[in-house]
Amino acid sequence: MNVMNAPPAFIQALHKASVTCRTPDCKGAVTVVDLTHRHDRVKTFSFHCDHCNWKAEIRGELQMDPPWDEAALIEITEEHLLHLEPVCPHDQAPVHFHSLPNPRRKARYQISCHYCGRQAELEWPPAEAKW
Repeated sequence: MNVMNAPPAFIQALHKASVTCRTPDCKGAVTVVDLTHRHDRVKTFSFHCDHCNWKAEIRGELQMDPPWDEAALIEITEEHLLHLEPVCPHDQAPVHFHSLPNPRRKARYQISCHYCGRQAELEWPPAEAKW
């Protein structure tokens, strides 16, 4: 599997963590703005150093093939259940669990990677875990 890593600044922006300027000899605070539109599969962040005026824009790289396989989904779900931060096996970016409405009172989730755009929906507990 070809693994690319999401840039550290992208992951910091996802976590809403403070970002310091990457320009040599400048350690100024960086203002991060989420430029993502509501229905975008990948996020886009704008970075601007308040001290040296450095600017950059980092956008996720949409790459949905190959999709997550069964083993990857099991690993992502187990990490989530253990209160660890699940990451996408293709780019090491954190994945997001979004609870979906379900009239049958079963838990349904959409799992999304905001860097590569991969998504999956699953019901919890899975059918094979039922007695």
